[in-house]
Amino acid sequence: MDAGMWLAGGSFEAPASTVRTSGVWHPTGARVRVVAEGEVSALVAGVCRASDGEIGRVARMVAQGRTAAIVTLDGSYWMAVTDLARARTVVAGDLAETRAVYATHTGRGPAWATDVAMLAAQLGCGPDLELLAAQVAVGSAGHWPRRSVWEGIERVPGGHALVLERGTCRTVDVRPRPDSRTMKDGAEEVGSALRGAAQAYAREAGERVSADLSGGLDSSSVVVAAAEVTQVVAVTYGGPLADRVDTDLAERVAQYTGVEHHVSPGGAATAHFLRWPDSLPPAPSMPVSSYALDADYLTPARNVSPLHLTGHGGDVVLESSPAAWTSLVQAGQRRRARAAVTALARRVNQAPGPLWKAVQEAAHGRPRAMARAAEALADNRMLGDGLSAWSWCPVGAASAWLTPLGRETVSRMLDESGSTVGEVDAGEWDDWSALTHNGSVLRDSAPVYVEHGVVQVSPFLDNEVVRACLSIGAGERRQPDVYKPLLALALPYLPAWLVGRNSKGHFGPLLYEGLRTRQQQLHELIDASGLVAAGLVDPAPVHATLTGVVSGTGRHPLPALETFLTTSWWLSRVAAPVTAAGAR
Repeated sequence: MDAGMWLAGGSFEAPASTVRTSGVWHPTGARVRVVAEGEVSALVAGVCRASDGEIGRVARMVAQGRTAAIVTLDGSYWMAVTDLARARTVVAGDLAETRAVYATHTGRGPAWATDVAMLAAQLGCGPDLELLAAQVAVGSAGHWPRRSVWEGIERVPGGHALVLERGTCRTVDVRPRPDSRTMKDGAEEVGSALRGAAQAYAREAGERVSADLSGGLDSSSVVVAAAEVTQVVAVTYGGPLADRVDTDLAERVAQYTGVEHHVSPGGAATAHFLRWPDSLPPAPSMPVSSYALDADYLTPARNVSPLHLTGHGGDVVLESSPAAWTSLVQAGQRRRARAAVTALARRVNQAPGPLWKAVQEAAHGRPRAMARAAEALADNRMLGDGLSAWSWCPVGAASAWLTPLGRETVSRMLDESGSTVGEVDAGEWDDWSALTHNGSVLRDSAPVYVEHGVVQVSPFLDNEVVRACLSIGAGERRQPDVYKPLLALALPYLPAWLVGRNSKGHFGPLLYEGLRTRQQQLHELIDASGLVAAGLVDPAPVHATLTGVVSGTGRHPLPALETFLTTSWWLSRVAAPVTAAGAR
């Protein structure tokens, strides 16, 4: 992301080192364009590939009430449209929320900013410990799309715009919706958008651009596209703890494209949790735990180019989750859904009957599912049958880490979420929850990657790519027997040996190695956790989980453990908030 770039407005009090343009604060030196015509002006910051004329046209549409136009330009950008005649300002980030907008209410009126930590510091806000505990216990932050990790500061969710008018602010849904197009119908638009975004970034980087080449389909397709227009320095994590299939495929892609390729030595010294960043992300972020791994493989990419290409987010936009089957049932396409579930059951060696029953249960809707999850959590019992079915809100082993206070708190939050978010299509809900999660990881980890000497960008998360992919429904993008089928259709020039891959490696060995090596320090981190101090998490079962993982006994919620440890480290680094009486 753009190091040091931020915007703010409303009643926000900007530091003296900033300048003011069109009612929006931004730091000097940031890449900002202002287009004004009469009483309507637009400020655009970030990567926007539109001309000034196109920006002006969109600004007029937004001023006339067609708010959704604000996210229709290509790229990844913030846009603020001010209409002096109507005394109204509309602000939005990108669809994936890699460029986020946050809002709060003060005694002087609403305020908004793109840097949540800076806004929190201005207002004296502390971390939202309840939300952080809920994310550990039940996963998805998509259940609370407007809560940030800072108390009293709201997120403007990806695909939404903030409207400030007459001392008030509200959010408006501007997400593109799936239409009736098939995957085949939409593939050409997806391919054009993806290739165009990757090559635009590559050209912007100059004579050379660095890029991830993990061996997966997403980073490989980006490297293939970028190599057509500039020299690429591709980097791959290697060594004894890497997935050998990934490494081999990365080397084959490098040979196919002729790019400069570096495979890192890897090894035990690159395991998770062995090193912590010097910087503090604005929110807990998983790349904190993999700091040593990233430092290892990114070294050849350090300062090669202004931008570093990644395939981040490709999993989300190219393919939907098994929520697609629930979505089909909700839409009345039961026969198609059952055929897909049966094929999935055969692939994972399960009886199709119980799996189909679970899909039908999920199709009863989100409010019912959230009420059941809230009840299970309050009763301290798990909710799930161990099947490969998708669930609105699985209540798994990590929920047992909560204290009685924690269970009561998170149960109430789930109940409230079920009624406030309400009935939604399962496929769309899961697509957008996963999309904004991926966007938040790219956004929040930016300070960490700056330490590694790279500024990450992902073409898959640009507006035009998100719009093209998510215009194809979840049930259409998901097939039980083909891995990411949309990619092969969208980029037919990719070699068959690449798009024919049906899996992707993982970093499980590095996580296990790090937990084993650093177990003593991690046990100390558990005891010192801010979530434990707040009485929301009982440290004893977390200790038991870590011990069980290290000893190799039983099955344990590894993603939740990594989330808890990363969150606890982050809380240990956050300064105690200064009370600002009357600020909110």
